[in-house]
Amino acid sequence: MQTVKVLGDYIDGKFLRSRGAENKIVSFDPGDSGYRIGSFSVVPDNIDKAVSAARRAFSGWRRRAHNERAHILRKFSAEVVNHRDELIELVAAETGKPLWEAEKEVCQVEAQLETEIREGVRSVSPFKVGEVKFGIEGGVSYRPLGIMVVLGSAISPVHLPISQIMPALVSGCSVVFKPSKLVPATGQFIARLFDEIDLPRGVFNLVQGDADYGLTLAAHEGTDGVLFTGSCTAGRRLLTALAKQPHKQAALQMGGVNLAIVLEDADLERAVCECVKGAYLTTGQQYTSTGVVLVHKTVFERFADGFLDITRRLKIGYSFDRGVFMGPLLSEAARERFLDLQQRLVNSGARAVLEGEPLTAGRPGHYVGPAVLAFEKPESIDALRPEGLSFGPDVILVPFSSDKEGLDLAAANRYPFAASVFSEDREHIANWAGELNYGLLNFNLATTEMTMRLPIVGVGECGNNRPGGVFAQRNCTHPVSTLAANSPFDSDRLPKNFPRLLRRD
Repeated sequence: MQTVKVLGDYIDGKFLRSRGAENKIVSFDPGDSGYRIGSFSVVPDNIDKAVSAARRAFSGWRRRAHNERAHILRKFSAEVVNHRDELIELVAAETGKPLWEAEKEVCQVEAQLETEIREGVRSVSPFKVGEVKFGIEGGVSYRPLGIMVVLGSAISPVHLPISQIMPALVSGCSVVFKPSKLVPATGQFIARLFDEIDLPRGVFNLVQGDADYGLTLAAHEGTDGVLFTGSCTAGRRLLTALAKQPHKQAALQMGGVNLAIVLEDADLERAVCECVKGAYLTTGQQYTSTGVVLVHKTVFERFADGFLDITRRLKIGYSFDRGVFMGPLLSEAARERFLDLQQRLVNSGARAVLEGEPLTAGRPGHYVGPAVLAFEKPESIDALRPEGLSFGPDVILVPFSSDKEGLDLAAANRYPFAASVFSEDREHIANWAGELNYGLLNFNLATTEMTMRLPIVGVGECGNNRPGGVFAQRNCTHPVSTLAANSPFDSDRLPKNFPRLLRRD
């Protein structure tokens, strides 16, 4: 169990403890909902203060050399290592992730900065194009946008925000970060780590608040861009809030309806294990979690039997208990959505093979069992996942009889973020890969396998074509094109009929 000392918003290099605030965000342990982690004040006036501090800091920060910024920020990674155990326990307590999974997330953060410094910078490296015409050479350089707002994720409260904060800082922007209202303590911990290094005051700032507060921050006239990870519904609200600011950069990374496709020539043991992992890792709440598995009818029964066998043996429990694979959902609202969606699917024709029911797990938390549903002949993937709703430990198994039928189903998806194809035939995989229009394609791996060393983008209604991952610095910069004369002036090359300068001897 964790309890944190509340320090307040972090603005201009210091924590501001607000007493008597009217609005507060209370963080509860989702695995033991009677246990309060901390109560965090929401102070509307701090938005202006944070944006002003970031604006003042931006001018000096952007002028620093890239290697100087990198040197300062490497100290952040060192602080993550120094506070690793404390951070792991806090992530586990505030998200409900088992300790082993919280540790995995923190380890990803430790490597993130080096990825940005060594690899992410390539996408914004200056380049020349040689002679664009006689005597003129061209070039491109990238400049930081300015003040970037980062609206944090709840289910990966360290890794995903840092994968947006670091590209912004490395590229020379300053940042105002608002963590999800479900993980304010982890957000504060990130601010504590930045406070430990000699980052100039105002370069990084943190404010606490709910979703509406985040929209107000994003639409603030003093900010230049927004980096967002969350649901499609929340992403649409954000774009609506920015409708009168078309100049403002908005990079949206939104969850999708992610598919696994098991072909008749798949290694079934691998396919079963990877699909169970993809469906139930992080209690099915990742934006790459598997929501639908299309299985060729010749192997459907064997696959379904193996899938159910492993799913029934997953241990569900409290983050700090031994042997736990799956923890609770993030909130009671998430549990209600999960149960409601399951009932809606059954009402629409799905068959509950394994019903996901509320569990106690020995504590008053937001626990549910994994759900497995089967649907014989759905009209489309959209019919199975209305409005892209997923984000829970449920999966729908759908048989198909031919590649065409399977591809038609996979294409009928408005939220095509990630897809996995399972086959032992490379040519068969290549044929499917050529037809699947998804942002992330995995082969013989779960949909949840991903790396920030590659571009991460959601197509369809999963995003707005602003890749994250190794391309994230592009979302924090703008290109500047230059043309320069590289030869002596020759008046004979002036346009026809252009007057010449009269020479006076």
